Amino acid sequence: MNNILGGRRHDIDALRVFSFGTVIIYHTSLLFGTRDWLLNSYESSRLMDLIAIGSHPWRMSLLFFISGLVTASLLNRKSVEEICRSRTRHLLLPFLFGVVFIVPPQIYFAALVEIPGMSYWDFLKAYVANGIMVEHLWFLLYLWVYVCLWSLAMPRLTKRLPNLPSAFASSLKGAGLFLLPVAFLAALRVFLYPVFGESLNVINDVYAHALYFSMFMAGSLLVNQPQFWSEIDRQRWVSLGLAAASLLAIVTIALVLPREQRPDVLVVLMRIIRSVFQWCSIITLLAFAGRIASRPSRVVAYLNKSMMTYYVVHQTVIIIAAYCFIQADRLDPGDFLPILIITLLVCAMAAEAKKFAEARLVPWVSKLVAPRKPREEPSSLEAAG
Repeated sequence: MNNILGGRRHDIDALRVFSFGTVIIYHTSLLFGTRDWLLNSYESSRLMDLIAIGSHPWRMSLLFFISGLVTASLLNRKSVEEICRSRTRHLLLPFLFGVVFIVPPQIYFAALVEIPGMSYWDFLKAYVANGIMVEHLWFLLYLWVYVCLWSLAMPRLTKRLPNLPSAFASSLKGAGLFLLPVAFLAALRVFLYPVFGESLNVINDVYAHALYFSMFMAGSLLVNQPQFWSEIDRQRWVSLGLAAASLLAIVTIALVLPREQRPDVLVVLMRIIRSVFQWCSIITLLAFAGRIASRPSRVVAYLNKSMMTYYVVHQTVIIIAAYCFIQADRLDPGDFLPILIITLLVCAMAAEAKKFAEARLVPWVSKLVAPRKPREEPSSLEAAG
């Protein structure tokens, strides 16, 4: 496995790219599944629901876990002020830009299906009056809040409880690697989720904060604990088997019995099984990534630098592409792959455009607007010379 205590974690880079890639696949699949979304195809497919079933429970939790790893690593090298300033630039500014310029077009094109001919200006007036939406960009805001809070709290916490990370890692040994996290996740899903749901509103999203901030803290505490990484590697086949078995159970129930027909006891059981799948998938991916992606990869390095652009842009591209298919009087599950390819191509072009702007336009604008230094008068000796 990769060196945990030092050096770049190439496995974590690869997992980050993989997780963001599944986000794009997941959102594309929502066009064709049975769940109501911004836009839906003429024909829904329960098979498309399997993409959400197989990726949604672990994907965002893994991203927050990875973000905790990265934040803890940054705290070893940078001050809290530097981290908060850097994360504001890399998370909060893209969030604000996306909320203003990227999210409204996707809402507009989705609304055009119901209200053909509506102008973008009329839409914007109604949109602002009814309250702006953050859609998929919630992740950036949540992560920015977590990074800033934890950067302030972690140094103080580990100073008062210096053995906390090692004690936490020690508890995740043998059966404890599975029982403790699954029990925690199941408790959140059984008791908090039915009451609060997931609002994706940073002010009142009780269940999501309990889940995602916990995963973020776990990643931060475990980053420099070799015993944890050795344990998940040793138990990788057990976790893979449990993840596969729990996924099979969830898929079977989902295909055989619609949600509205499930008795309460089965709903609770499904939430527990979902928690098994969630945690076992996360540690399985961490373990196998440590073995498979332990070396530098040019593809991963290239994509890792572009993932933020992909994430901010992708959902709007999906919706606009789907709208174009609807205008051509076609949008069915067979269009999943074409829309996915279109989305990836447009995201790649957007990422390259951003890099070009950062490399060429930003320095040029900076020079243009930078105040010129007053020209110094030559000394008498210089003038004489």
